[in-house]
Amino acid sequence: MYKGKKMLKKLLLGIVSLIFIAVSSSAYASGHGKKEEPAEPENVAPEIGYYQISPDITTNVATLNPRDKIHYVRIKISLMLEDSRDSSIIADVEPLIKDAIVTILGSKEFGQVATNEAREKIRIECREKVTSILQEKFGKPLIVDLLFLSYMYQ
Repeated sequence: MYKGKKMLKKLLLGIVSLIFIAVSSSAYASGHGKKEEPAEPENVAPEIGYYQISPDITTNVATLNPRDKIHYVRIKISLMLEDSRDSSIIADVEPLIKDAIVTILGSKEFGQVATNEAREKIRIECREKVTSILQEKFGKPLIVDLLFLSYMYQ
């Protein structure tokens, strides 16, 4: 009789285990079926963001006389974006932006970069050029402003 009780106990334990496995696997499967996609937020307002051009841009300025000392300008630039989600788009055209800025700076003489007024004129010229590049490529300007985080000349 003792052997029969052990056998019955093992049989009941096996049945309970099978029931547990069946219930838990169906609960698991029902939780991992087709999920509803989270609703896209409608008309999310764009949030202003910043994109820093990296590394700093360093270039020589123009010299009229070959005997003159060679001067250079080094600037750190950040672009103020209309929408912070446009960072990846800006990253794709960053080489064009850098080239345009180097061209502008390289065309200036030392006297045209060495004052605060000159710095502001160059910043505005760079902003207009970058805006036109983005307008041409994407049909909209994407940036609000171009900021010089540092401006050094020698």
